[in-house]
Amino acid sequence: MPRLQLFELEDQPWFPKVLRRGVTDFLAYVWSLSDDRYSEFVKRLKGAMAAMGETQLLDMASGSAGPVPKLLEMLESQEGYQATALLTDLYPEVSAFEKAKAANPGRIDYVTTPVDATAVPATYKGFRIMCNSFHHLPPDMARKVLADAVAQRRGIAIMELVERRGPAIAMTAAALINVPLTTPFIRPVRADRLALTYLMPLIPIAAAFDGVVSCLRTYSVEEMRELTHGLSDDYIWEIERLTNPGNPFGMMMLIGRPATPSQA
Repeated sequence: MPRLQLFELEDQPWFPKVLRRGVTDFLAYVWSLSDDRYSEFVKRLKGAMAAMGETQLLDMASGSAGPVPKLLEMLESQEGYQATALLTDLYPEVSAFEKAKAANPGRIDYVTTPVDATAVPATYKGFRIMCNSFHHLPPDMARKVLADAVAQRRGIAIMELVERRGPAIAMTAAALINVPLTTPFIRPVRADRLALTYLMPLIPIAAAFDGVVSCLRTYSVEEMRELTHGLSDDYIWEIERLTNPGNPFGMMMLIGRPATPSQA
């Protein structure tokens, strides 16, 4: 199945903020439910961070913080590695960032101004990570994200929980059902979320649409390797499709770091 660029609703500047928040809150809740799906990725991430002496994740395209709190928790509980995270986004969802920070005191902070993952200000340090967002980018921009990390000698990790396969597409389309089922458990309870889920189900429709499109946009292992081709002779790239009991549909993973780090 060829990769299709298409478009996602939440990428559009005109997409209502209340709907974007509803979709990202649903995704953040779902991504927080299982440790198993992240276990192998966390192991690889810890190895790369430790090799560079990094203890901070610079999360790009954070959305509603996504799985980052879970990754920090697992880095410590599974790998014995304490780390912090700085959340950034081109369209910062500040209320979601505040919620993540309050729930993880001393571990998570955030940037309130837009941060472009293709041109990250050098003042923002840390091991860069993009969770379930790399597929939003067309190939030229995706390569720029990797090239910017290489130019600044930063580690970078890409994690995608969706893939371009039938079972994953079916799973994401099921958001039409799963959003109404999970909404009562998402905190804080919001009147607008309830109305746009049960009275006028725009959040389930948007989540299902964007989920299916996300699958069709996800890069394969071979395509990710092509994106890194020629960027640097002094970078170590791990690019794999990971499978485990917590995520039978597969996880696309890219982790890159300098072979000879220039900063602690």
